Formats: sequence, C-alpha cells, structure tokens
Amino acid sequence: MSKCQLQKCQCQKCQCNTTNAITRLLFVFAVLVGGNAAAQDFSPVQRLLDDAVNEGKVAGGCVLILHRGEVAFGEGFGFADLESQTPFRLETPVVIASISKPLLGTAAFRIAEHGGVNLSAPISIYLPEFANALLESGSPVGRAPSMIELFGHTSGMRAEGPGGRPWFASWTKGITLEDVVKRYARDYPLKTRPGKRYAYSGIGIDVAARVLEVVANTSRQNMLVTQVAKPLGMNHTFYRDTDSVKLVGPMPTRYQRRDDGTLVLRRKYPVPLVNDYSSSGGSVISTAADLANWLLMFRNNGMHDDERYLETETVEEMLTRVPNSSNSRCGFFIRKKSSDGKATVVGHTGSSGTNCWVNFKEDLVAVTLTQTSGNVKQFRIELEKRINQCAAGRVDSESSPRTMPR
Repeated sequence: MSKCQLQKCQCQKCQCNTTNAITRLLFVFAVLVGGNAAAQDFSPVQRLLDDAVNEGKVAGGCVLILHRGEVAFGEGFGFADLESQTPFRLETPVVIASISKPLLGTAAFRIAEHGGVNLSAPISIYLPEFANALLESGSPVGRAPSMIELFGHTSGMRAEGPGGRPWFASWTKGITLEDVVKRYARDYPLKTRPGKRYAYSGIGIDVAARVLEVVANTSRQNMLVTQVAKPLGMNHTFYRDTDSVKLVGPMPTRYQRRDDGTLVLRRKYPVPLVNDYSSSGGSVISTAADLANWLLMFRNNGMHDDERYLETETVEEMLTRVPNSSNSRCGFFIRKKSSDGKATVVGHTGSSGTNCWVNFKEDLVAVTLTQTSGNVKQFRIELEKRINQCAAGRVDSESSPRTMPR
C-alpha cells in the first residue's frame, strides 16, 4: 500500500483548520503505513480497487476507512481524468450526488436543536404556499407534510415523472430555489397524503431546503456551511456553483459506464450561478476526509473534536426510522438494524458513483467516492461488502447482497 495523500487545502479564500480530527488521523496513518496501522487487514480492499480500474469498471476514485476511530485505509486509485492520466487522489473533490440528502438533514436537526424549526410540524407554517395543498384528485390534503416526512420520502410529493426531478426541467434554469418551490406548490398536487406511502422524492428535499433557508434567513449555501461544514471542519464542502468550484480546485472528469462495459464521458451540465437553483439533494461537492468528519460525528454520538456538535438524544432521533419508510429521520437509509429495531448500519449512495456508511456493530466509518455513474452497481456492492468483511476480520466467498444498499 502506498502512502496516502494528506488532504491539502486548495482554497484561495478560506482559512482551513489543518488540525481537524481526520487530518490528524491521516497523519498518524501515513506514519504507520507499512506497519500495523489497524487491528484488521484492509489490503483486500486495495486488490479489489486495482482490479476495478484494470477491468474498466470505474475510471478511478478514492476510499477512506476509519475502524475503531482510527484511519485504517486511505487511498486514491485510478484516474480523475483518463485522457491526461491525472491520478485520482484521496483529497480530490467530487459531486457527492444523493449523499447531499442526509447532509442537509444534519443541518435541519442542528437548526431544530437550537429551536429554529419544528421538524414534526406541517411545513405550511414556514411555506404558506403549501397551506391549501391538494391531492391529484382535487381533494384537500388535510395538512402539509412535515420535514421528517420530506427527509423520509413519505411526504406525498412526486418521485418520478413531471415535477419530481425539477433540475432536469428547462423551466428551472436561471431561477432561485424559492421560485422553484413556489411553482411546484402551485402547479403540482400531492400524489398521496403525507405519511402514508414511500416515494423517493427529489423535489421533497428541495422543499426541505427551502424551509431551512426561510428559518435560517440565509441562502442554502450559507446555511450548509454555517450549520454543518464549518463546525465539523469540512473545509471543502459546498453546494456546487460558480463560486464554490473555484474554491475547491480541479474536479474529476465525470464518466458513465455503459451496459456493454465501456466508459464514456458523461453529459456535462453548466455550473449554476450563485443562488441559482440546483438539486438540493444532489449537488453538494465534498471530499472523502470531509465526509468522514461528518460520519465520525455520528459514530461519536454527536461529538466532534472533543466538542459537542449535537446532543446524543438528537443523534438517536436522526437515526430512527420514519414510519412507512426505508429511511431514518435525517435521510440516511437504514441498511441493517438490530432485533429491537435500532439502526446498526446507516448510509447513502449517490448516482455519481459515491457511497458512505457507518457500521456501528463493527465500529466502522467508510467513504468510497468515484465519478463513474451508470452500470457500476455491482462494483459498489462488492466494495462495500469487502470493506465490511475486512472490518469484521473475515474476507470470504459469501454470496453478494441481492439488492444495492442506498
């Protein structure tokens, strides 16, 4: 295993705190590489990554693993750009796609803990445009959904089809999140009554983000930075716009793997101007170390760098399943739970080729980032399985999971 690249700030404007928890752990890991950096052996992960690049499953990526609170593995692999053969490094910033959802959910609970928002109340308290919401049948809904239902995807709002993914629609270009949410409330009735049925909704997360803009009296970008990124030492985490892409530095080329196994350039979308609308649940930029800082806070029951970020009770609530949902109250997917229903593995994937999770049983935090989308499901399944097996001290030939964890 080669020495991991320590995360270096590429920002031109921000003053990064280089003594945050993950940076210190990475330094220790770099010193210990070649010796016994962790109790368990994670070298089988490296073999899987090398094979994936050699077989053209992904262009490249990075993996950061913390086991028992210590960095056990931190590597970039393959290429950030195939044409120039630019290496993909551990500190390479990426679009994390739907991992943005529980990240935004973390901001919501942080604001709620300080009394800024009631996550169980109808959102019409904050967004009057939803006060008289209707069902598609024309019947009154009765009440608007809550923030918990928005993050749990039981809000009754659209998933697929018109209105469900407005970032693909031409009418959302060049307008604000406020404009998008107001038009959605006006033109798109709810599919079902809130709390009754699960439907993975992109627009629902946009509505949640707009509520947070209102209660925090600031932009979505500033809200994310002040509530999550800055207090957790996530110095390279922003919503993607023309300012933030300058701050984070060069980003990888995005690829798509076709069903025949070939890698092609993914369609490029323009970078939104500052305060222009983009997907609230899919357009955050971050790095492996930043995401590990965030996940480590959950592992530490709300603590970050020996300071209290969230109360233990708040973290427990965030990881509690929403009724009629596969998700927790802050937006994580609950991948495994104990016999008493308590989440033992939570995480989220992103369509850009990203994945992260906390395995409380094995005391594991893992972040796997690529920018290869498309037919990469099996690679992501195998990589997560290999990492979990290494943490448990067993790498065997058990059959792969039948479904992709989300």
